[in-house]
Amino acid sequence: MLTKDEKKQLVDNLVGQLKKSESIVFVGYEGLKASFIANERKQLTKQGIEYIVVKNTLLERAMKEVGLTLPESLFTQMTAIGLGKTDPSVLAKALYKKPTNKPGEQRFVIKGAIVDGSFFDEPMVERLALLPTRDELIAQVCRGMNGPVTGLAMALKQTVSSIVYALDKVREQKAQSVVAQA
Repeated sequence: MLTKDEKKQLVDNLVGQLKKSESIVFVGYEGLKASFIANERKQLTKQGIEYIVVKNTLLERAMKEVGLTLPESLFTQMTAIGLGKTDPSVLAKALYKKPTNKPGEQRFVIKGAIVDGSFFDEPMVERLALLPTRDELIAQVCRGMNGPVTGLAMALKQTVSSIVYALDKVREQKAQSVVAQA
């Protein structure tokens, strides 16, 4: 059992982590195997995402200290949070897995998220997870910009080739006319 001072320290640490985060995803982990959670935590850490299991009462207290009021339904059953310091879609993608209805399937249950101070419910988090990440969007824009440039380069190359071909034919005709006159 934690003392009041220990709880206060935990809430203060959590408040600090929440303030540093760009986005927060709330997940339920009830019924998941410890090995699955440990493996997911490793994967999340590799992506720069912090996964924290916290008591609902302490989480609710920390959220109030940060100035966020969230639905009561968020603080039922066992809750963990994922904290992302970069692109919110990366965090959502990492924690959201589409249900496959396979026997023994293991996945987090998305409860909601906070992105830029706004609360997102589970369907909104799903949509966020399906969006391309910032890096993917940049790559798509670059590919889009590269297409017209490549087309222009090919057109210019073809135009130059046509001019060179035409000049070569004119040179040949002049050479034949000079030979014919001699």
